[in-house]
Amino acid sequence: MAGDKNIFEMKTPKNFPKSAIIIPLIIILLLIGVKTMVVTIDSGEIGVPILFGKVQEYTLDEGINIIIPFIKVVKYPTRVQEYTMSTAFNEGRVSGDDSITIKTKDGLNVGLDMTVWFYIDKSKAFTIYREIAKGYEEIEGKILRPATRTILRDVSVNFTVENLYTEKREEFTSIVSSELKKIMESKHLILDKVLVRKIILPETVEDAISRKMQTKQRSEEMEFKKEIAQKEAEIREIEAKGLSRAQEIINSTLTPNYIQFKAVEVYKELVNSKNTTFIIMPTSTDGAGIPLILNADGNPAVK
Repeated sequence: MAGDKNIFEMKTPKNFPKSAIIIPLIIILLLIGVKTMVVTIDSGEIGVPILFGKVQEYTLDEGINIIIPFIKVVKYPTRVQEYTMSTAFNEGRVSGDDSITIKTKDGLNVGLDMTVWFYIDKSKAFTIYREIAKGYEEIEGKILRPATRTILRDVSVNFTVENLYTEKREEFTSIVSSELKKIMESKHLILDKVLVRKIILPETVEDAISRKMQTKQRSEEMEFKKEIAQKEAEIREIEAKGLSRAQEIINSTLTPNYIQFKAVEVYKELVNSKNTTFIIMPTSTDGAGIPLILNADGNPAVK
């Protein structure tokens, strides 16, 4: 023991200043303290401060924030988030087939692929931590997923398979969105949009609906052709009436004197022609008939 004491005394001079140890130690402690007092919140996030397990009723915005020591900060994303449930492998949060099976009004099971876009109410972030979820992952698992699947099943019983597959798909999506929005607002979440991306029908049902739609399309096409034919017939009838009326007007104005007047105008033009020799011969007792016009060779040309 005496030897060990001598070795220690040899390595540590008696005049070694204590400040050489204390000052660096203080600096290290200060750096640690400063680090715990500064927290950076990234863009698109919001921070909820927790002190000794108690939620502080304020939030930390993006950027550098000064906090008191011992505060723990839980961050939530404030951007629009996507939650997908799909048949495609690794497309959604759950690997494998995570589509939703619903039962329609006509008692058939139908699969749905869907996506929900949403974001949190930033002003209620500390309430979300205290009452609902201690992290973003819990929001999806505890609120969004069960609420969406339940509402889809509740709403689907009011629609037939054909409704969902054809003209009422938009109405179905609208009702689901409205109901889901109410639940999410009660949990301080804001719904952006619901997308029903794919409807998976039993093969026999899909074939039957496809045949029915083809028949309906052919019927609509025939009805369209019928309407076109009716319109064309109406147009021809109108044109015929117009021609008939025009003929009536022409016949009522074509008196012998008018015809003789027009003939005289033509004769004037023929007089100036070098290649035409003509003789005017009345063809009616009143002299108003159409003349006999002869070419130079003596053969009748126009009568």
